[in-house]
Amino acid sequence: MIKKNEINMESEDWEMAERAIKQSGTVKEKLTSQEIGEETFSGKVEEWVEAVHGVSKIDKKKAVEKMLAELKKRDRKKRAVRVWWTAGGSVAAAILVFFTLTQWLQWGKETSDEEKITTVALTEIKVPTLITMEREHGVLSQEILDLKKAKEGYRVKGSGKKEEADVDTSEPIRYNRVVIPAGFTYKVRLADGSVVTLNAGSELKFPEEFRDSLREVEFTGEAYFEVEKSDKPFIVKAGDSRVQVYGTRFNLFYSEKLALAEAVLVEGSIGMTANGKETKIIPHQRVWYSMKDSLMRTENVDPADYLTWLGNSFKYNRTRLDKIVFDIAQWYGVEIKIAPGLEKQAYSLEFDRSATIDWVVRALGLIIDKPIKTEGGAYYIE
Repeated sequence: MIKKNEINMESEDWEMAERAIKQSGTVKEKLTSQEIGEETFSGKVEEWVEAVHGVSKIDKKKAVEKMLAELKKRDRKKRAVRVWWTAGGSVAAAILVFFTLTQWLQWGKETSDEEKITTVALTEIKVPTLITMEREHGVLSQEILDLKKAKEGYRVKGSGKKEEADVDTSEPIRYNRVVIPAGFTYKVRLADGSVVTLNAGSELKFPEEFRDSLREVEFTGEAYFEVEKSDKPFIVKAGDSRVQVYGTRFNLFYSEKLALAEAVLVEGSIGMTANGKETKIIPHQRVWYSMKDSLMRTENVDPADYLTWLGNSFKYNRTRLDKIVFDIAQWYGVEIKIAPGLEKQAYSLEFDRSATIDWVVRALGLIIDKPIKTEGGAYYIE
């Protein structure tokens, strides 16, 4: 049994932790009652914890602090996992750690399909990471993607066009979620041969096989899609909006923070749907949906202006300052705040992404003619 002096905590926090430990027995009973054996349960927990430790570098103190914060905000009966730490060959502590540190442990039939989607905190992911899951059994594994293969990318096993007769429908579908943190881009080749290049700060969820009448993926961030032609429509879900594709190349941007979904078409045909209304565009057009005013708009553009991130530069042509700042913050993994009233101002600029963040911020300040201050690691445009 862990002793109070083994972890530096306030008395009030310690009492809360002890209450959480007692509740872990109830959680375990619920898990094991769903035909999960004792050994399998313990083994899976240990496996998942090791994966999280490897990516997020969590220590006991940080874990306890996060656990206490989550206990105060969330229902203690939902999605908790009992974690054991071993010290000197014996169990030193047992505490409830909410899996929002990087992901949720999925269990039970009480949640809907939407609630079963594994969530990932980008701040906890340090390198491109692949999470494999099943809806029935939750997260199966978490692994770091090979950085040497960033240009070649991650390839779904057996990716390429498959005949319906070749698909084994007896096995449950596995879903992958690729998470790209600051400073990285990475390619993913889907089961149908389509290729998605993900920008920094992006996530893509996709099945290992497309068995239904649709090829559907879920996405947030920015990515360049090269979709293989097929009789099955290709659907990208991005929040409340969706893009339907029939074989094409396009750039897609989606951010809840900016309340914006945007697609720029290079080749083929796509349609963006929001609020039940679809707007189709042709090559060299941009369609965007503003979640703030629920309006969809289109305009003619040069796609090259939106694809420079595939190389090694930022380039903007009459682009809002909040979008420019968002892209810089995503790439460098920093916080940049804008004074009210400046976000809608538009600028044209281009600079190299290999430059340091300090150089980029100074250059941006000169271009927009605004002072930029730093405080606590964050940048403020006044």
